[in-house]
Order: sequence, then structure tokens, then C-alpha cells
Amino acid sequence: MKKVLWGFAGLLLCVSNAWAQYPNKPIRLLVPFAPGGSSEIVSRAFGAELSKVLGQNIVVENKPGGAGNIAMVEAKGAAADGYTLILGHVGTLAVNPAMFAKLPYDPIKDFIPISLLAKVPSLLVVNAQISAKSLKEYVALAKSKPGTVNYGSAGNGSSGHLAMAYLNQTAGVDTQHLPYKGPGRC
Repeated sequence: MKKVLWGFAGLLLCVSNAWAQYPNKPIRLLVPFAPGGSSEIVSRAFGAELSKVLGQNIVVENKPGGAGNIAMVEAKGAAADGYTLILGHVGTLAVNPAMFAKLPYDPIKDFIPISLLAKVPSLLVVNAQISAKSLKEYVALAKSKPGTVNYGSAGNGSSGHLAMAYLNQTAGVDTQHLPYKGPGRC
């Protein structure tokens, strides 16, 4: 038993020495979407504050494409040394497993959550020249012109797309989705 305890104490000493030196190089924070959206804003603000706390640069890298799957695969393949982080997102962690028959990562087994960084609300806004000034008026407008009212989102399967699909379903309207290549282009 004495040998086991001394071995455990030695292991703890090694681990504590390794963590005492962390981080000794810049940390990558991958954002699985194009620049300009809430994911990037949250990541850059978090990265700046984390850099102050750790005394090491946090390099925010936008890796858009494939509904976030490109960045998720890159993060999955990175060394498990704490130097590559990824901003988890409802799309990459909850929506994609339901949308893709064969996902190149497992959101439960391949990643370990660290912290909730932000809750981002969805907003429905219209051009000021549109006659709808409330949700009730927007629904009435959409019902009066089925299939002709368009809306944009950050892309297929994005939270904005799903929120509007849900609104269409619950309000009984038919609006047309125009997916953009990321949130900064909406």
C-alpha cells in the first residue's frame, strides 16, 4: 500500500508540474463559422480576457464550412494537450447529429465541455420600409403573400434558419429561406 501511495504522490507531482507550466505557447480557439457573427464576437471577447488571465496569446481562428463540421474535425484531430479549443455551438453539437446521417465526430465522446460562455438571443427584424411593425403584423403579411416573403439566415441548419422554420410551422405561414455563407453576411 505504501508503494501505491508513493506512486500516486509522484504522479500528482508530475501532473502538477506539467500544469504549472501551462500554457507555455499560444492557444488556438477555433470558431466553426465565418467571421462577423455572434460566435466570433463571443470568441474574441473570451479570448482577450483568457489571454490576460493566462498570460498567453489566444489565437482565434475562423474555420467556416460544412455546417461547422470542418472545424469540429480539426479540433477532434488536435493533440489533447489543451492548446486547441473550439467554440461549441447548438448547430455543431445538437443540430448536426440530427441533420447528417454520418457525422465525422461524436459530440459526446470526442469533446469535453469546459464552460458556458454565452447565451445569444434570436431576433426577428425587418427592413424599415416593410409595413410590419410587430410579430403579429409580420405573420399577417406573410399569410397574405404565401411563398413570397423571404428571410435570411447564417445558413442551412443555423439557429436562425431553425427558428424561422419553427415560426413558419407554428404560425402557419410559408416564407422562403435564403441561406447566406455565414452570419456576417446576413
